[in-house]
Amino acid sequence: MRILLPAIALMLGSATAIAQPRETAVSSTPDIRPFIAQEINPKVHLLTLPKDWYAALSGNVVLIEQSDGFVVVDSGGNAGNGRAVVRYAKSLADRPIKAVMITHWHGDHPQGLSAIRDAYPKVRIISTRGTEEGIRGPASYDIGYTPDPKFDRATANLAEKNKADYLKLLDDPTTPPDRKERIKRALGQFDEMTRDFVGSYLVLPTETFEHELVIKDRDVPVHMLFLGRANTDGDAIAWLPRQKIVASGDIVVSPYPFGFGSYPADWIVTLGKLKALGFKTLIPGHGDPMTGVGYLDRLIASIRDLQAQVGPLAKAGVSLDNARKRVDFSKSIATFGDTAVIKANLQGLFFDPMIGSAYKEARGEPILQGDLEGFPPPEVTDTPPLSRAIHHKF
Repeated sequence: MRILLPAIALMLGSATAIAQPRETAVSSTPDIRPFIAQEINPKVHLLTLPKDWYAALSGNVVLIEQSDGFVVVDSGGNAGNGRAVVRYAKSLADRPIKAVMITHWHGDHPQGLSAIRDAYPKVRIISTRGTEEGIRGPASYDIGYTPDPKFDRATANLAEKNKADYLKLLDDPTTPPDRKERIKRALGQFDEMTRDFVGSYLVLPTETFEHELVIKDRDVPVHMLFLGRANTDGDAIAWLPRQKIVASGDIVVSPYPFGFGSYPADWIVTLGKLKALGFKTLIPGHGDPMTGVGYLDRLIASIRDLQAQVGPLAKAGVSLDNARKRVDFSKSIATFGDTAVIKANLQGLFFDPMIGSAYKEARGEPILQGDLEGFPPPEVTDTPPLSRAIHHKF
């Protein structure tokens, strides 16, 4: 489910619509486009999008080198991304990718799995049950469970719709020159993304876990943990206790959070548990690695601010539309940074969906995964296969 594609694409106006990582040169790096590589630790590597990438998002991918192979966290947003992950792993060491953990079901995290499995047919694919259900349900948004040209066409059509909006801005004489340069770059990137998507399909987990699954290693053991609902109902993290590195998935996204189908009260609790790990480095689902808890505290404060404003309105019977009009975002904007790019993206990616979630939460209504409010319906969907995952009840 590429729910972030339309939202991000239409927010190109002010500045980069994604996080801006520090690029680190890596010797003998193969073609890993669209990613750039960063070394977090000699055994921990990050693939992330560059600051001048304006097309559809792809989540951060983390490669953890153990003695007998790589444990990978997330896989990118299409088969091309997955192939880049495979090439990068091969450039780092002559070891297979033995396991991939998917942090959550949003399409820019699991949709590279097919290419990784093609290269390593015996790879373990691991997630929580909530994430598995997401991949079997709302993730099938213009993508299926087997390769099919109709899904490639649907993605190409969606990209063309975004490009059409950009072309209007390009032809507008009032569009600033620097914005036009970003638009020109974005047009080529959408073509690249469309090519990378060809043949992509969803792959179900082979294993799920309840609370914790450990992949042992003498030097770099990986603890896969479910700390609670947050950005989705199945968010998993990868915790490296010896290195004190954690990959959070979209529980944490910087420089501004995403809030689609999220659980405000649970998210706060989960962030508290994440802080309690005592990490030295946190790799977010998107954006730069961070070394402290300051950003997490700002995220908690923003969620609480929205709850405090929306909750009383919801309980008083104020409609959701009217509640949206009465929320004051000034504290949250100040929390994340009062810049044009922050304000442009916070509204669509965090405030709008989170107000809906806080409203439902206050009224005791269910928060549903895959709620497409504000997004066009999919052109095509697919029927998911039955789950064959081995479930670890611990």
